[in-house]
Amino acid sequence: MRAFPPVAIFLFSMAIPACASAKTQACAPADAKPAAVVTCEVPGFAARAYDVYLPAGYSPARPVPVILAIHGGGGNARAAARTACPGGDIDSKDCLHAMANREGVAVIYPNGTRSRLLPNVRTWNAGGGAKGWQCVSGRACKEGVDDIAYFRALLDDLERWVAVDARRVHATGLSNGGAMSHRLACQMGGRIASIAAVGGANQYATTASCAPPRPVPVLQIHGSADPCWPYEGGEAACAQRDDMTKISVDESMRVWATINGCGAPGSAEVLAAEKDIKTEQVRWTGCRAETVLIRVNGGGHVWPGGWAYFGERVIGPMVHGWSANRVILDFFSRHPK
Repeated sequence: MRAFPPVAIFLFSMAIPACASAKTQACAPADAKPAAVVTCEVPGFAARAYDVYLPAGYSPARPVPVILAIHGGGGNARAAARTACPGGDIDSKDCLHAMANREGVAVIYPNGTRSRLLPNVRTWNAGGGAKGWQCVSGRACKEGVDDIAYFRALLDDLERWVAVDARRVHATGLSNGGAMSHRLACQMGGRIASIAAVGGANQYATTASCAPPRPVPVLQIHGSADPCWPYEGGEAACAQRDDMTKISVDESMRVWATINGCGAPGSAEVLAAEKDIKTEQVRWTGCRAETVLIRVNGGGHVWPGGWAYFGERVIGPMVHGWSANRVILDFFSRHPK
């Protein structure tokens, strides 16, 4: 058995406060003010509040699109927000929530299941855990936490106090959060309009049937030099403590190509190039829902244009030449349900 102690991930998470605001509350319509940043309880899920960033132009008279931005394994809501900010600067105008807010989109940062010892270290039950497939991730997966029920409760609560455009609820995330986005598309495809996963593939489909009620637009962003979720699948060299395997990106895309009724993948198109890194895009043809892979040749386990939260030795090369935030927002804007 291989042992890769996840010390770095724990230290990273411990350094980051869990919530955007100091006060956690049962939110009400009076809290839904333009440019509000609040932290709200999820009924039935103690200590798993969600952070909400509403756009400055928010009005109850105009339902707002929503992005669920899901943290990686060992992270938390605040970590997810920082990861999608250049340099980790939560106040940057180029953060995911800042860019989305300018376009009239609300961003929600949820919280996974806490570690028993470290409350800011959280994970999602994104699937796997049988027949040699790694359980992704941590306590949440090993204990079978019902994260589908959590997200349903979160959205129900959000719709109680915010005017949500039910046709434009999207999900994205890094690593364990990306894999959780896939699971949401598989099991909540009637409610999730589209997903964009970064550095995390469809582990749920390895041990369960991914059968959404409709084709779901899928964007996968993945580095070929990702040590934490290897592009080719298999064991990871980043904080993995077992000899179980992750699904490959190509197999994950085949799952969605079948679900979405696609034909063959098209030719690769170069999107960006920087030192030692070339980003290519592949679109599948004939799909009933857009199915796209952005392969970052030479890129690591990172959010392109975001925060290199560890050194290259741990997570692989950072990608600076383009913004995942921009690509993801454009993808979501094309896909109301």
